[in-house]
Amino acid sequence: MRESLAVRAILPRVTSRTDRAGLLLVFASAAAYGAMPVLGKLAYAAGVRPVSLLAWRFVLATPLLIMLTRGPRPPLRTRLILWGLGCIFAINCIAYFTALQTVPATIVALVLYTYPVLVTLLSAAFGLEPLTVRGLAAAGLAFGGTAVTAGAIPAGGAVAGLLLALTAACGYALYIVLGSRFVAGVTPEDATRHVSETCAVVFILFAAVRSELRVPASVAAWGAIAAIAVLCTVFALRMFLAGLARIGPSRAAVASACEIVVTGILAVLFIGESVGVRQWIGGALILGGVALHSLGHTSRELERSPMHE
Repeated sequence: MRESLAVRAILPRVTSRTDRAGLLLVFASAAAYGAMPVLGKLAYAAGVRPVSLLAWRFVLATPLLIMLTRGPRPPLRTRLILWGLGCIFAINCIAYFTALQTVPATIVALVLYTYPVLVTLLSAAFGLEPLTVRGLAAAGLAFGGTAVTAGAIPAGGAVAGLLLALTAACGYALYIVLGSRFVAGVTPEDATRHVSETCAVVFILFAAVRSELRVPASVAAWGAIAAIAVLCTVFALRMFLAGLARIGPSRAAVASACEIVVTGILAVLFIGESVGVRQWIGGALILGGVALHSLGHTSRELERSPMHE
């Protein structure tokens, strides 16, 4: 839906081999992120519960992120702040993956992608950036698209699922804004490592309390979990950071919107979802709002906090 808009907006500005490489890296990251809601649905079909899925996701991803992080660790005070941000990120994760139980993957992905607009609104509320006409127009498009998209959700748990998807978007936006405010200067690799450490501890304890810390019983379950941990967490993050360094946060934010197209295609092919007229219209409004927000707007917050849901 938004891929054509994003490509038209970005490709005319691609003038070097570095730019082309950066775009390809961001597209690879977006494709990996776009597979995550579909893989989550496949894990549920194999009998995995959301909390157990998240526990295994971060248990597998955290050691890899630690190995890929170079240089000395931040001071203890900074690490404590990062671990605190990890708790906010954990709320985002559980809301997102719980929403996937009752709401189609394409709709969850669309609603989550309102987060760049929410970042603008929260930044204005916290006095970090002025609220512009562009920001208000982007918010109007994004939330109008969410309202239209909501009409495409089947009955039965739809309202709760949509609210959880919105909670995930709000949680991710809050994580980005607070991260930009309190841990400026920390590398994205260090931030991601500490957030992942927190999530691993939180979800292991949560799963244990709920008696859901079970070893997956099938190859299909392990395959989905491993793909979410390695492909959608570690690989996606590293590709995004590499692309971000080459093309900057504004173009990276717009280019990464193709993940929604990937989610839609994979959902149709592998879990039998259909994309109706309301989803096309709602998606166009949401992605139009994000494009309006991103074009001509360099987001320092998005650059510092690249970890996804």
